[in-house]
Amino acid sequence: MSAHGDFPALFRAADVNSLTAQRRYLLATKCQLGALIAAAVLGVFSWQVNGTDVVAAAAVVAFCTAVVTEVYLLKERPDRIWYEGRAVAESAKTLTWRYMVGGSPMGREETSTESAAELLLTRFTEIENDVQAAWLVPDGGSPEQVTAEMTRVRRLSLDERRAIYVRERIENQREWYGNKSRWNERRSTTWALSLTMLELLGVCAGVAKVVGVVDLDLLGVCAAVAAGGTAWVQTKQHKSLATAYAVARHELATIAFRAQRPVTEAEWATFVANAEDAVSREHTLWRASHM
Repeated sequence: MSAHGDFPALFRAADVNSLTAQRRYLLATKCQLGALIAAAVLGVFSWQVNGTDVVAAAAVVAFCTAVVTEVYLLKERPDRIWYEGRAVAESAKTLTWRYMVGGSPMGREETSTESAAELLLTRFTEIENDVQAAWLVPDGGSPEQVTAEMTRVRRLSLDERRAIYVRERIENQREWYGNKSRWNERRSTTWALSLTMLELLGVCAGVAKVVGVVDLDLLGVCAAVAAGGTAWVQTKQHKSLATAYAVARHELATIAFRAQRPVTEAEWATFVANAEDAVSREHTLWRASHM
């Protein structure tokens, strides 16, 4: 399962649409905050050309840009497509892994491969009925919901399925959480230091104006930039994500250690179900924090 093409069409469609909506949402948010900051900065200055204050005109354009961006965000709701699409993709992925490696309720001793495939398709249909069809535009790949690779893996021996599951699901997910935790921790520290320096700069600018060193409202500019930075940090939630991902990584390490214990198909089916519940729980918490 090294390639996304081996996964169901539902997962691929939800994944692609979610990532696209995420990029649009973050880009629009950057544009809006940048326009507001630009309007605040330009509002401090004045430059007359033929009786027209061109800087003030530029500030108006920047503010209008922010308004248009806000209308786009409210009308198109790319954030909702991002969150809901991610939820669909993760739900499809966990069901796919249960089917492939024999996790409950699709264990090898619980149901036949044909019945498991029917159950998988039924669950997929239930997921599709809960979201708008426009959010699941196909990615152009195979339309199959139960691919040949998925069935091939399901028919492997328990030890072979265990090795694939630990390597490509548990370890892969653990590495992803670890990398994301470290990345978000670095970004959190960088933003915290940057905003602190900006606030100190604002204090200095305010004092400079009080004592008459400068006549510009640089304090207001610093405040506007700091407010924009704070809004962006709240959007990205670096600190909370760093912590959540770190906890998830440690939990997956425990799951990987216990993966060798199940010796029967029934024990394995229960283990996979519990492991997938743990992975899904982390995503549920992420989604709740963004809604």
